[in-house]
Amino acid sequence: MLSKKLISLSVAAALGVASLVLADDMAGMNMPASPAPATQPSTQPTQAIDLRNAICPVSGDKVGDSNLVEVYDGKVYHLCCPDCREGFEKDPANYAKAVAANPAKYGVK
Repeated sequence: MLSKKLISLSVAAALGVASLVLADDMAGMNMPASPAPATQPSTQPTQAIDLRNAICPVSGDKVGDSNLVEVYDGKVYHLCCPDCREGFEKDPANYAKAVAANPAKYGVK
């Protein structure tokens, strides 16, 4: 009976020592206890500003009920036809500069 108690105590002591050694090894791994919280994006997404221009910056014609638009440099430009869309796409900075210089000419309110 004494030998069974001695064996049980020896096994318990061995398991205790093994768990301490394992815990010490795991501590060196620098594992976080819980996942890191999600971070917020450094910048908020921006939305394009609709200029609601009534006059096409490419042709100078009325936009009317056309739903053709181009977004350039954070602004929405309304165009009158597919040909003007192609023209705008070739040199958007030129048309953006023209609208900025004289918004009233293009019906920007």
